[in-house]
Amino acid sequence: MNDQEEYLISYANLYCDLYNYQSNFLSETKLNSFYQNLYKGVPLCLPQNIKYFDYKTAKFFRINKKKFSKKIFNTENLNYIGNKKYFRYGDIFAYNIKLKHKYKKKFDFYVSSINSTKKKVKNFHRHKSSVCAMQIRNVPHFGHEAVFHHLIKKFDLLILNPIFGIKKKKDFTDDLIKNSLKYIERKNKKIKFLHIWSNFHYAGPREAIHHMMLRENLGFKYFYVGRDHAGAENIYNPLAAIKVVKKLAKKFKIKPITSYGGYYCNKCRKYLIKGDCNHKNLINISGTKFRSALKQKSIYRHADNKLQKLIVDKL
Repeated sequence: MNDQEEYLISYANLYCDLYNYQSNFLSETKLNSFYQNLYKGVPLCLPQNIKYFDYKTAKFFRINKKKFSKKIFNTENLNYIGNKKYFRYGDIFAYNIKLKHKYKKKFDFYVSSINSTKKKVKNFHRHKSSVCAMQIRNVPHFGHEAVFHHLIKKFDLLILNPIFGIKKKKDFTDDLIKNSLKYIERKNKKIKFLHIWSNFHYAGPREAIHHMMLRENLGFKYFYVGRDHAGAENIYNPLAAIKVVKKLAKKFKIKPITSYGGYYCNKCRKYLIKGDCNHKNLINISGTKFRSALKQKSIYRHADNKLQKLIVDKL
């Protein structure tokens, strides 16, 4: 996938009304309103010279990187991955653009896929009384599976709804995520896999709101937010996203479902949600160690062996 295709995907998201407070790439004035309002989510702005767009009638503006970083990513670190990704084409952005005709077919593919996802969500709700969506960007380990089991006790159906699109270098590929989640789907009839084309911004709590809004506009009524949602490089408090979605829940129709994540309890001798037992010294399951084990083609004790063998064969 071409790196610039991120903006074509964002344009399709905007066209399909997936965000409440933007229907096109933002102007400087509209961007400022995002600075002041966390509940609006992540602002989608278009850099200059992206090949998919015609800039003949465009209006341009410069974004102050320091201000943007502080307001959107809540950090002064301009080398944070979120900043590097957002400003990789410079600090000049544009609005009032048009899609080039030769890329309409590719654009239509994303629009069609998003609309198909909306129809599937509607169909899920037609046949099940309670459905919850969950964002996941990793091959799941037993900590994730503890969360899955926690949710299917509360809901008739859990939809594992990963974002497909441009990823940072160390992220799992879309194909690996798809194969692993389809495996989970086969293990449990109350779990379904359904992807959505969109983009990652690594904006932590603000992006948790962004993701919740996206799921609301796909048609979901419940969305799970867990530890360190959409964070990177350990710059956010692991519980910050949970606190933010609870605080801003009244701004949305969709209801956030939260937990403090899955752990292993030595005394209970099982994987569970933090708070399900009163024991201390729960073992935190490291996604970093799991990823490292997969790359080394060694078995990680806190993940499904069959799943690991399936994934390792595709690495």
